[in-house]
Amino acid sequence: MPIYKKSGIKGSRNYKPLDNNVDYGTRQIDQMPIACCDPRSPYGGQFGERTLRACERVTSLCLSACKAIFVGDVSAGKSSLVNRFCHDVFDRNYNRTIGVDFEVEKFLVLAHAFNLQICDTAGYERFRCTSESYYRNANAVVVVFDLTNAESLRNAERWLDEALQLNRPEILRFLVGTKRDLLVSTPHNQIENEAKQMAREMKAEFWSVSAESGENVTKFFRRLTALSFDTTVQRLLGSNNPISHPSGNSLLNLYYLKEDRKIKKSKKCSFCRIN
Repeated sequence: MPIYKKSGIKGSRNYKPLDNNVDYGTRQIDQMPIACCDPRSPYGGQFGERTLRACERVTSLCLSACKAIFVGDVSAGKSSLVNRFCHDVFDRNYNRTIGVDFEVEKFLVLAHAFNLQICDTAGYERFRCTSESYYRNANAVVVVFDLTNAESLRNAERWLDEALQLNRPEILRFLVGTKRDLLVSTPHNQIENEAKQMAREMKAEFWSVSAESGENVTKFFRRLTALSFDTTVQRLLGSNNPISHPSGNSLLNLYYLKEDRKIKKSKKCSFCRIN
């Protein structure tokens, strides 16, 4: 697969090839990306069957943007991670986030337009009330910690609990360790193993990334987007979930409801059909 990065033209969505080995990828997703850092991920490795059917049969899905909130301690690397993916930049002297920063990235998932809304929240205690006001109605929560700081890993569960208090229990969960490039081999393996164990307890998917080198950054965001797309379509098709029936999508849900009834009816025996 060719390796790409954004062109230098401001506001451009064009891409140009890179000569280095950092996988910047593209914003087009045709199959579910793998969880390369967590073989025991709680999430599947394929798009759902109903999602694939919907994408094949419906010309254009009217999906709302997926909201992903990034939480974690101060200086855990949240903003550096977001900026590496969205702007392909890394700044050691980046100013700390005050309140909340927003980014919106456009993707093409299974040939359908899909937007990822990124909410980069501040880790400061004095901005906690402001940040929490943006936690609501999230599709995914990304708990970011510093791989070189064990305390930031211990605080991960608290950050997740605060996000879950304002969202559905089935929200997508990720535990992401940053600054991977600063670790040496032995401590690196030890803290990653501890993080993987915590991720299993949190029912989250673990990732180890480096915003400075770009290692695993794009792979993580592509995985996050693909899983968010899959769960968004699944909720849209859920006939018993009232929050999955926005006005622009009611026809899609009605279409699949009729299809399912046809399939169930065709499976009935002749006696059942008569009655």
